[in-house]
Amino acid sequence: MPAWLVWLLPVPAATLAAVAWTSWTSRTRGPVEAVESVEAYERFRQAMTAPVPAPRAEAPRQERTRPGA
Repeated sequence: MPAWLVWLLPVPAATLAAVAWTSWTSRTRGPVEAVESVEAYERFRQAMTAPVPAPRAEAPRQERTRPGA
């Protein structure tokens, strides 16, 4: 197998993978029960209204000394 083919083979492979992924995620899905939809929305709403934890304080940085300095 020529070396140039090894370098160029990932390009069409990635393109085909992207097309397959796009077609899989955009497929038509069956109807959803109203109860399931409302429960999913409530889980989403609870996640969005949950308080965000405060960021941790950063540890003090140690200055690096250069050898011989």
